[in-house]
Amino acid sequence: MATESLPLFDGDNRPGYKSLGNSGLFVSELCLFGASERIVGQSLKNLGVRREDVVLATKVLGPMGASPNARGASRGHIMSECKASLARLQTDYIDLYQIHGFDPATPIEETLEALNTLVQQGHVRYVGLSNWAAWQVMKAIGITRARNLCPIISMQAYYTLVGRDLERDIIPMLKSENVGLMVWSPLAGGYLSGKYEGPDVSEENRRAKFDFPPVNRERGSEVIKVMREIADGKQIDGEPVNVAQIALSWLLHQKPVTSIIVGAKRPEQLRDNIRAAQIRLSDDELVALDEVSRLPEEYPGWMMAMMAGYRNSTES
Repeated sequence: MATESLPLFDGDNRPGYKSLGNSGLFVSELCLFGASERIVGQSLKNLGVRREDVVLATKVLGPMGASPNARGASRGHIMSECKASLARLQTDYIDLYQIHGFDPATPIEETLEALNTLVQQGHVRYVGLSNWAAWQVMKAIGITRARNLCPIISMQAYYTLVGRDLERDIIPMLKSENVGLMVWSPLAGGYLSGKYEGPDVSEENRRAKFDFPPVNRERGSEVIKVMREIADGKQIDGEPVNVAQIALSWLLHQKPVTSIIVGAKRPEQLRDNIRAAQIRLSDDELVALDEVSRLPEEYPGWMMAMMAGYRNSTES
């Protein structure tokens, strides 16, 4: 597995691929306890990559053993797993350490105090959250400020043209609190590659076997249609732009997106993903994508929009 992954770190891929994300927990048919961290650590060592030339991000939460204490966001699990991650990555510090999800069995205060300890010890540079609700993130931010703990600098979450739920509460909160957004599954589990739409699609594909993240296919088909129209005629370095690159480019046009986690299996896929950063969508193209993928209105959003003009109204 490490040998197969090596080309993704080497050659032309490296200049545009500065952030390497990992996780102790893999959700697949097998639970690969820390496997990606071992691969990343050994690959960087084999290639002679300087530590200061990469940003290493990893997460903690999922089960790493049979013990009930070998999971969650407790102080004990966080401290022990950070030490294990450092060993697997073959480094003495992690740039960004994230809590993979909300742990209802552990007080938020305990989690944040543990993260602060890791920062003070020099094992972690910055801390972030992943897959938390807006109120949970805001509560955590309030605690860090009240207790003078290390700040929450990032949120990792699912966000795509066919999954814009984040815009209801989380994105406004992130903008307000100046917290960056790291996007996972930017192509909706491959759906926005465009390969899974049309009459010739085989049932033997990833989405037929594992439909995650969930997608409204009726709306999604319309989104992909507009994406194809926008991609048509565009080129990057003499090569035609594809639907997946339009999906990634749209994300890079959104605030507060600061980085995107891609899932390339082959070097050419990674290069395609990186080239998406060169695409500049026009205002008209952004409007077209927004209109076809916009969320249906819900309360209190529609009421807030209706009342937004009262401040400037001359009528009482």
